[in-house]
Formats: sequence, structure tokens, C-alpha cells
Amino acid sequence: MNSLPDNVFDYIKTQEAEFGTDIEVMENWNWNFKDHVRNSTLMKYGKFIKGSNELASKNPKKNLVYANLNLRYRAEDVDLKNVTLYTEDSNKYHLSFLIKKYHDEKYIVEHDLDTFFDETKEEKIDLGATIARKGPTGPVHEPLDSIAFCDKTDLKSGPLCFKSFYSPDELLDMEKIGWGSPANGADVSLEELVTLAEMSKQQDSTKGRKTNTPGKYIEVYRLHGSLPSRWLPGATDKDKKFVRQIRIVAYYNTKDGKMQGVNLYAKKEYENPFKIHLSGRKIRNRALAFGGVEELMDPQIWTDYSEIKKRDILDAISKVIYITDDQSFTNKNKVRDADNGQVFTKTSGTTFEMLQSSAPNVQFLNQWMQELEMHAQSISGATDALQGKTPNAGTPFKLEALVTDNGMGLHEYRRGKFASWIAEIYRDWIIPDIAKELTNGTKFLAELSSDELEYVTNCMVTYETNKFKVKTILETPLGQFIDPAVFDSYEQLVREEFQKKGNKHFIEVLKGELEGIEFKVKVDVAGKQKDLQALADRFSNLLRFVFSTYDPNTKTFGALEDPKAVKAFNKLLEYSGMDALDFGYLPAKSQPQMMPSPMQPAPQAAPQPYAQS
Repeated sequence: MNSLPDNVFDYIKTQEAEFGTDIEVMENWNWNFKDHVRNSTLMKYGKFIKGSNELASKNPKKNLVYANLNLRYRAEDVDLKNVTLYTEDSNKYHLSFLIKKYHDEKYIVEHDLDTFFDETKEEKIDLGATIARKGPTGPVHEPLDSIAFCDKTDLKSGPLCFKSFYSPDELLDMEKIGWGSPANGADVSLEELVTLAEMSKQQDSTKGRKTNTPGKYIEVYRLHGSLPSRWLPGATDKDKKFVRQIRIVAYYNTKDGKMQGVNLYAKKEYENPFKIHLSGRKIRNRALAFGGVEELMDPQIWTDYSEIKKRDILDAISKVIYITDDQSFTNKNKVRDADNGQVFTKTSGTTFEMLQSSAPNVQFLNQWMQELEMHAQSISGATDALQGKTPNAGTPFKLEALVTDNGMGLHEYRRGKFASWIAEIYRDWIIPDIAKELTNGTKFLAELSSDELEYVTNCMVTYETNKFKVKTILETPLGQFIDPAVFDSYEQLVREEFQKKGNKHFIEVLKGELEGIEFKVKVDVAGKQKDLQALADRFSNLLRFVFSTYDPNTKTFGALEDPKAVKAFNKLLEYSGMDALDFGYLPAKSQPQMMPSPMQPAPQAAPQPYAQS
């Protein structure tokens, strides 16, 4: 067993160098994390995996991958409009409303959630996984190509280390979150490190590739995981424990050419800051699931091969070759450099004619390439309907709709798994962050829908009217009559004045105003947790049924009066996936004649009015 290095600096460089080696997933299957990311990226953007740039520029390329990935991006998209915040506690609706408006009007803009959704969605489709980190300003996407090393068999276990390049300005901005501070375990200040930085980027330490840059860039590693506690500043070598840590480490070259590591941040980390999503079923002994580009690699490779062979055939059959039995013809005439219509002479009695060649079957290659393209579309679930292609003439509309729905089945499954992961991020990170920000006090401009405006108006009018009532009663002399119409007039005045302001209003929460209040808010993403739209449709149908039984004479609903009708109505609720208790009543029962309880006197007859003499 290899022992751990004495310090975190040697550990990072050793692990980064080892990260570029293959692992054996199973017999006859070796896999390399870095090659997987590299090859997938090259193939996505229509580049050849092997060969020089000059060779690649001379070979044709038909990119099957990018078009199929684009379709998956659209079909499996989870947008912010698919996120629904709600509460099942009617007494907490105002908190649900407050969090929802703060989320829609302020949080998603300040934390750029739209970009976060798109980046994580595309990466999990391309590479088979994506990583989100709980940052100080909300969820952050961690690109897989920024990983310096990790556990290549399981992304969710073992330390995770990321490599980034910071310009001097970007690095100095990190001072506000504690980088470079001796109190946080830093060896040097950020200003000192900037002066030691080089005018280049070390793109791949395992191969020594450097890119010269017009300005300085600082190579920074961020390491998360359970590490020896003796590596923390101030610890002793005798400490053999492992503790979860976050380490921010940078390197620079000394005057004698040696690489020196320094701490920019070294503290204990009290929770796992990552949430990892695998786009498909996890492959045992492999960190990433089967990626979308990986699915299309074989069709793409064989298509490239066919395109090159097709080019070779076209080059061959497009050549014009002449034959002659005149031995001196080529010495007398320069046919290769001839102009169009130029006249040549030949010896009498000799021949000069074009060589007739039998052209290879190019049609066979075209058919083979079409089959490969159809195979790639089948793998990606890119049916004709999803691609927007016009159906064949005479295809019934319902049949086309059914084909489209069935074609979306695979994408909906993948989309649902991604939606569940987004919902987990909301429950564990975003909703608590919003609640914290609201508790600390905030003020923001919100645009209210008609229902929200009505709700806010009613709450505000009730509050202001009650304040006016209390004030009026306290200021009125004892025994003096107060006309209730005064309150009604005031309520109407307040309502009219508030409605004149339109549907845009500033919402302000004072600091500490919501302290200690439990935010019972739930989240539904893309209908995965609860099919709210289907539930709303069912509820509308049930209400329509109830209102259809209204009797204007008795002013009652027949469906809720007759015990038999109530029983049938409750059955309908059950079949619709709802509960009768949600409507505040149980099935009607016949009321038996109750005998008076010995602990309760029998009811007395109401006194009858008597005639006055």
C-alpha cells in the first residue's frame, strides 16, 4: 500500500499525475477519465480524436454528434418556469407567496440560476454526469474538465480536487471570502503570490504543456475531502486522524527552478458541499455514467471512415487519364499543363484516347452512411417528429401526436431524473438560502399576477381597516354610537387607493421580522414530485361536477347533500387521486336519534313568546 506524502502539496501533484492513467472497468474494458472528457469534447465539436491538425483539415467530417445532442438539450430541458414553489399548509400561504416572489424576482437573477440549469443539463447529457457545489452565493456548476483528480471508480467517494486559473484581479477578489488570510491558514498574501506568478498557463502538468499568455495567471487547486489532520496548519505529525478539509493551494517556481506550493486557505469543512448527478445508470467501477457523446462514438467513427473512403473514391474517379501508343507523344506535348481547347499533334497511325475506368459503387457508401445516421438518431431518441420533419402525406394527426409522445418517453425519463436532482438542490440549498436572506431583511420590486394582486390587496385592506377600527374605537367617547358604514367606507377607500398603484409593488421584509418562523415550502420541478397540472385538471372537473348539481331553489349542492351522491362523489375523489378530507368533510351518514347522556341534561324546549295583556 502506498503511503501518503508528508504534505498536501506533494499529494496534489502525485494524484494529478496518476489521474491520467487507465483503470480496468471489467475484463476487456479499460477507461480513462481524462480521455473520456477530452474525446467527448473533441467529437462534440467535430474534431478528430487522433491525427495532426493538418491531416484533420484535409479529411472530410460529417458531425452526427452535435445535431443529436442539440435535440436532447431541447427535449430534456428543465427551465426555471418548470419550478413550482408551493405549500400544503393554508395557514402558511403568505410565506409561500413571499418565497416565490423573492425567488422569481430577485434570487434567480442575482444567482444566475438560468445559466446554472443550462450548464449542468448540457454537461450531464454530454459526459454522463455533472457536479454542483454549494457556494457562498448559491449553487455553482463545477465543470468536469476542471477536475485535477478524483476517485476514478466512484465520483461520489474520495477527495475531489479542481484546478483553475486566476488572473491577478480575479485572485485579489477572493480576499473578500478569506483567501490569503493568516487566520484561515494562508502562508502568503494574495498580493505576494501575484508577484510570483508567471506569464503562462500550465494546461496539463502530466504532459508539461504550457500556453504563453499576455498577462499573469495563477494556477490554483481547490481540494475537498477527508484528509490527514496533520496537513492542517498548526497540527503535529503525531496526529493520525482524518478530517474533512477544504484546501486552496497555489504553486510558483522558485529562482532555482523548483516548484513551491503555498496555502491560500486551509480549514475544516463540516459538510459535503457537492451534489452529483449521473445522467444514466451508474457503471460499476467507473466514475461517470454512459454519456451522450459516448453513445454516438461508434456511428461517428464509422461515418468518418466512410467519408474519407468516399473522398478517396471521388478523387480516383475524377482523374482524367489518357493513353497512347505514340512513344514520343509526352516528350512533344505537355498535356498536364494544357489549356482548354489546346491542340496537340501525334504521329500518324498511333492512337490517343481517354482511359475508361470502372467507377466503384459510391451509392453503397452513401447507403451505409445513411444507415449509420439513422442508427445514431435511434440511440439519441431523435425521431422525425422530434426533429420537426414533416410527416408523410396522409398521416393522421392523432397518429403523429401519438408517435411524438412515444418518442418523448426516453427523454422524459432522463428529464425526470434531472428534475429530481434540481428539486433536491432546491430543498437542501436554495429554499434555506432564500429563507435566510428574507430573515436578514430585504426589499425588492415584484410584479404581481391578478390572483396575487387580489390576495395582497385583501390582506393589506384587512390590516389597514383593522388598524382604523382600533384607533376609531379608542378615540370615540364612551357610549357614543359608531356607524359601521364609516368602516365600510374606509375599507373601500383603502382598496381603491391601493389598486391605483398597479401590479408592481415594492415588498420589504424587515431584519428579524421572520426570525424563528418555519418556512413550510415545497418544490416541484417539471411535475416530477407532484403532477400539479394534472391535479388541477382533476380538481376543476370535480368542481364542475359539484356546481352542476346546484339547486337554486334550496341553494344547495345536490352532490353534497344526498348521502348516496356524497358516497359516489368520494369514490370519484379516490379514483382521481385525491382525498375527501381535503374538502373538509366525510361521507354523509344517517343521524340516529341520540339519547341524552347522563353527564349532559336533556335539551329543554325553547321558551315560547307570551301574549301581553
